[in-house]
Amino acid sequence: MLKKSLVVAMFALVAACFAGTAAADIVCADSSYCVVVFGTTKDRVTIAPNGAGETFAGTSITFEVYLRNCAGAALAGVPAQEVVVFNSSLCICPGGNIADAATDLNGKTTFSGTIRGGGCVESLQVFADGVGICTTTIKTNSPDHVPASPCAVDAGDLSAFAAKLGIPLQYNICFDYNESGGPTIDAGDLSFFASLLGAACQ
Repeated sequence: MLKKSLVVAMFALVAACFAGTAAADIVCADSSYCVVVFGTTKDRVTIAPNGAGETFAGTSITFEVYLRNCAGAALAGVPAQEVVVFNSSLCICPGGNIADAATDLNGKTTFSGTIRGGGCVESLQVFADGVGICTTTIKTNSPDHVPASPCAVDAGDLSAFAAKLGIPLQYNICFDYNESGGPTIDAGDLSFFASLLGAACQ
């Protein structure tokens, strides 16, 4: 009986050790954080389904994510595909919103590329292993903005864009791809839109 109790106790101890290790490796929202620095006044990134939109780095946005467990220890080696930017109002192509690389020894990863997708939103959230880390003030716009045809720049998007082109009362930042600030959606925006007509997830 004593021998059986000893075996049970050993199993319990081993299980507790493994549980402690697993818990220590869980991304903790309370101690993880994001750092976003805008190098210019531009805080909006123009995105496209085929990845031909603007990049965070090209827009002078420094976008870093630091992952910690609930003890505050850095989580190294979290795969890039587990760290994503998201907004439920965006259409995002598969794999089109992941970090640049796995987290380093400091638990740090970055977003310097673009988002492959479409939509116009006023914020981006970061999730790591399904845990919400932060909400940033980074905004997007895109030539793909018609919900009826998500993740494709097509005739529906062209019709919506044409209704705004050159009309001051129809100005909308969602169609101002060069962020000139108006007063109208202009030739520069038309040129950018035309270059992406037909773009879709690759």
